[in-house]
Amino acid sequence: MGFGKAFGFSLIAFIGINFLFVIISETITGDLNTLFSDITTNPLVLFFVFFGPITLMPGQIVQLIYVLVSSGVYDSNFIGLLLSLIGSIVAPLIASLIAGKTGEDKIGSLGGWFLTAIVSGLAIGLLVFIYPAVLAYYGLPASIDTFVLSILSAVVNGIFYGTFALLFASIEPY
Repeated sequence: MGFGKAFGFSLIAFIGINFLFVIISETITGDLNTLFSDITTNPLVLFFVFFGPITLMPGQIVQLIYVLVSSGVYDSNFIGLLLSLIGSIVAPLIASLIAGKTGEDKIGSLGGWFLTAIVSGLAIGLLVFIYPAVLAYYGLPASIDTFVLSILSAVVNGIFYGTFALLFASIEPY
């Protein structure tokens, strides 16, 4: 039961925090109306709103933040992009911590978060087969490589943030 609870709560937290950071960053950059018009014309854009940060590995996020800050251009687009990159770190971190606290043991906590990461990677990866135009809109090639890289990124995120789920697991297995 702890595995399912950890998975459910971490998935809900991951989706909610991603949505929150996307709405805030799009509001700061002034592109909120564009986002909602894109969602009304193509509802599959919600896959990127809900599961987008799983496509970036933690090292890539830190590297992008470094490049963004060292560019020296500080405007509303800078703040919006920085906030979305910070959200790409915060969302899986909080979701894995929630999985760690709601899982009844360490295996349930790690498994719940890891399944959340895999489901998120599959949601983005399956767009290659369902509707590749959404991928092109976000600058990703619509090829099998995108599918493989989204799954690989989900596995890396699952292992990296899974350590936090293990650290915050409630019960020791021994």
